[in-house]
Amino acid sequence: MDVPPRLSQQDRADFERALNRALTREPVRDALRAAGAAGAAGVDGAESERLRALARRSVPEILAGAAPEYAAYARLRTAAETAPPPDRPATTENSSGWLGVLALIVPILTGSAGAIFFLLGAMLGLVPSQRTLGLALWHAGAAAAVVAATSALAGVIGLLTAAARRPPGGAAESLADDDLWRAREAWRSALLERGMLPFLVDQLPPGPSA
Repeated sequence: MDVPPRLSQQDRADFERALNRALTREPVRDALRAAGAAGAAGVDGAESERLRALARRSVPEILAGAAPEYAAYARLRTAAETAPPPDRPATTENSSGWLGVLALIVPILTGSAGAIFFLLGAMLGLVPSQRTLGLALWHAGAAAAVVAATSALAGVIGLLTAAARRPPGGAAESLADDDLWRAREAWRSALLERGMLPFLVDQLPPGPSA
């Protein structure tokens, strides 16, 4: 199959899409009927294939009708292809991971130790000869509970701080993708309406006058 020259694979696909759509649009169909060229085969007949071949040989002329839109689209596409990857320091991600581990493990360990100390202190406190040791264990349990609460709070604050410092690369990339998509759609629309359709209609002979 012939393909338009000097176009990237993606642009060739867009060109062919515009050509296929134009051959089914009313201006071209009306011109075919008026010229008496449609016949029983409709737009899929010999005249349709003649128009298709002419369009593929006249790419620069057709593209000229959508030149401003293509220039804007090509500029955004080139910028997206040559843009460096977003700077996302590994140290930030690593620190976030460690903070998450600490925020989970340290409170569990110290909380468990505090519960054991409290239990042992309470049991030993029931024995008159061991009340001093029981009180010491009770105080150790209280200290472990304070450490557990403090470490949990510090871990949560650290995670929130790391998340706030993380660069919003995903949002910026999404906006750039949206701009590129809109530019491509604008070019495809202009290619069809101002490039392909006028060219195909001009290539058809005028129909018989009334």
